[in-house]
Amino acid sequence: MFNRYRALAAAFVVVALTIAACGGNDDTPTAAATPFASPLDNRTVSSLNLIGSQVIARRTVFQDTVIGGLSGVDYDEANKRFLFISDDRTTTDSANPPRMYTANLNYDANGFTGVTFLSTFKMKQPNGSDYAKVPDPAVADPEAVRIDPVTGNYLWVSEGDRFLTGTPTRVINPFIREIRPDGTHVREYTLPPMFNMSATDVGPRGNAVFEGLAFTPDKTRAVVIMEGPLFQDGSSPSNTTGSVSRISVFDRATGLVQAQYAYPIDPVQVLATPTGSFTVNGPTEILALSNTRFLVLERSFSVGVVGNQVRLYEINIAAATNVLTTPALAGATYTPVTKRLVLNFESLRTRVGTIANLEGITFGPRLANGRDTLVVVADDNFPTADSVTDFNQILVFEVVT
Repeated sequence: MFNRYRALAAAFVVVALTIAACGGNDDTPTAAATPFASPLDNRTVSSLNLIGSQVIARRTVFQDTVIGGLSGVDYDEANKRFLFISDDRTTTDSANPPRMYTANLNYDANGFTGVTFLSTFKMKQPNGSDYAKVPDPAVADPEAVRIDPVTGNYLWVSEGDRFLTGTPTRVINPFIREIRPDGTHVREYTLPPMFNMSATDVGPRGNAVFEGLAFTPDKTRAVVIMEGPLFQDGSSPSNTTGSVSRISVFDRATGLVQAQYAYPIDPVQVLATPTGSFTVNGPTEILALSNTRFLVLERSFSVGVVGNQVRLYEINIAAATNVLTTPALAGATYTPVTKRLVLNFESLRTRVGTIANLEGITFGPRLANGRDTLVVVADDNFPTADSVTDFNQILVFEVVT
């Protein structure tokens, strides 16, 4: 979520954009392959056919909560419903604490006809209390959720906070936490010290930490992707140069990190207007295809430009260098993960119009023809007025293998 930047950009922002291309499938281990190179499951996404889209009306109220900030989504196969996480973190977003929703998405191969919300519940802190809102130091910034394939509990990530220009300043560490389906705390994964927030230019940048989460099909690992580079890993993306973020692989049972890989981020796709205004590009979600291949959603935004520029990639970590013990990627020698374009959302513009701030992806139930479905959801950033950029958009695709 980047609504604190949207607030600065509101006078310039408009939205849209989309595309399509090809994907691939390469799980062949190499001499540099990690121990994770033997997938038990092996999905293929060659291309995507859009089934349809829905927009949830701005600031819709459900069970006394404001629906918005939908930053992550997962499909609950056991209960045949979808799980959404809301990154509500300020009182200007809503009066509600951070929470999750369950919902049905009504679609088949012929169309996507509606969204029915079923329930909502608050995530609880380890001490059992609700999460506070900005500027409280206990604030969370929820960005992704997955259902633990072993326990059925929910694993979610918070991006933390690094805000040094206001009063009071905020330096809050990111986290990965597991909760029960009623929202009560179970445990926390152990993060490497490199993810500790600092008021100095070391460690994670603000609003550029954990954005995406996936479980590998063998049910042994949780994979987390950062939105941007650590300070010591290099500069943020610009219009002329890309950047690099880290993908961390955790042991699901112990919550300890096992490996880490460098993800190459594209340059910002469009110049901002006026020149020098805020821009951003980075991954917003990750979804497993096999134990080594993943889909990654990458979103670019520039002030004064019509919309977000969004691309979906297939990546492969099999031959990438394990950089867990590399303290700084800037100037280091390593092999990053490979990337292959699956879909450029610009190609969808004539069918769905504006493309919003897409941040969540999941596979949904299979269609009657046996094909997978892919669901993509946008974080609306809780606009208080109508916005052509920020709205709760949900897209459903048929997967072509």
